[in-house]
Amino acid sequence: MTKRWKAAGAIVLSLVVLAAAEAVLFVNGYGPLALADRSGRVGTGTAKGRIDQALRATMEGISPSLTYAGADFEVDREHHLWDGEPSMGSDVTEIIRARTVVSRAKLSALMDQVTQVWHGLGSRVVERNEELHTLGGVADVGGEVYLTLDAYETQDDPSSYRVVLRADIGGVLYQPAHEYEPLSPLARTPADIALLYDPYWSH
Repeated sequence: MTKRWKAAGAIVLSLVVLAAAEAVLFVNGYGPLALADRSGRVGTGTAKGRIDQALRATMEGISPSLTYAGADFEVDREHHLWDGEPSMGSDVTEIIRARTVVSRAKLSALMDQVTQVWHGLGSRVVERNEELHTLGGVADVGGEVYLTLDAYETQDDPSSYRVVLRADIGGVLYQPAHEYEPLSPLARTPADIALLYDPYWSH
């Protein structure tokens, strides 16, 4: 009788361990639907390379060069699959903030330069909103990268602007934002950005 109870207990314990392992796999995106969801996704390295290529070309196309505070990532994970498993897809955005203050008088020239760069990157249309001080385009660098430029008034002077560049790719295999490294040689953006006044762009 004792041997039977031991055998039964071993079976129950094995089932509990198996169920726990399946639950861990399910929650972490290794269930059957999540595994299937991985196929066709853009790899994280590929996505990072395309984003960096588009942003680097944009930064290098601005003359005189701006000085940048740093780069950060936002990752927006897609909704859970129908069985409750976490999706393995995400939208990835790299955000670069400039330290250089751009005057209202030079903002149009900056937007002209960036528009030219984005056309060179394959964006047939660059949407420009002079009132909101924004640009939007779609680069083709081995795959589509959605690009935006936003200019925000500085707190101290409404005739001066802070510039933010963004590059976004959808359908990327999920990994947390903190695992992406900023575009070299930039570091992550500090909490307090010390603005920099440039003899050309700020006047």
